[in-house]
Amino acid sequence: MLNRRNVLKGLAAAAVAGPMLPNVAQAAKKGAPKRVIFFMQNQGFDPLTAIPAGMKSSGSLAKAKLPEPIQALEPYKERLHIINGLHGVHTSPSHSAFFGALGGYRGSDGVPPSGPTIDYTLSKVLPQTLLP
Repeated sequence: MLNRRNVLKGLAAAAVAGPMLPNVAQAAKKGAPKRVIFFMQNQGFDPLTAIPAGMKSSGSLAKAKLPEPIQALEPYKERLHIINGLHGVHTSPSHSAFFGALGGYRGSDGVPPSGPTIDYTLSKVLPQTLLP
């Protein structure tokens, strides 16, 4: 029987599930969307928290044993690379570069970047996704 309570329940379910439907349809068609994740840390970096033992340069994580802080990425490690050795000295003379690293610009002097940041450039190539 159609009553007001059931109609309201249906509307509430549609409001919650509606935004997720494009993601479900996309995953069913093409698999999961490609994503890029940047891990950046200012105020100092301890390589033991993210760099596998013995890894001296950038490379694939396929055969590496991941350190405990990033072990949650284990199922994806064959598709991951660590770019090791980057620094942001050119982006700021002070202790923090204000995350100018994605664009290689000085974030602390108020001068905007002269070109797009890497995350912006990737957003133009990869399809837009809704969270999560």
